[in-house]
Amino acid sequence: MNEPTTVTYSLEEMFSRLENKIDSNQKETNEKFKEMHNKLETIQKDITQKIDKQSEEITTIKATLQAQQPLIQKIPDLAEKVGELKNWRQIVFIALTTVAGGVMGWFIRGGTLKP
Repeated sequence: MNEPTTVTYSLEEMFSRLENKIDSNQKETNEKFKEMHNKLETIQKDITQKIDKQSEEITTIKATLQAQQPLIQKIPDLAEKVGELKNWRQIVFIALTTVAGGVMGWFIRGGTLKP
């Protein structure tokens, strides 16, 4: 049934093999860590550059908005003036229709100034 197994390796040999495996695994792990570290550094540099570009763009946008601020403040005044022009247009339209109606009435009466 269960026969005893015999170990043909010495303990010293087994430990040296284990140490070699551990060393090789540690070397692989260190290499992979270095690769990952390099990749992370390049990604960090890219992100830093992109953030710098974004901050420059934001600064440009802020400067543009500051330059346009006086124009934005004039919008209510311009809207009021446009409203006034609409009122003048209405007044002129009413005056023209009144004059046209008067002239048509004058022609209908025969073109004379007699009542």
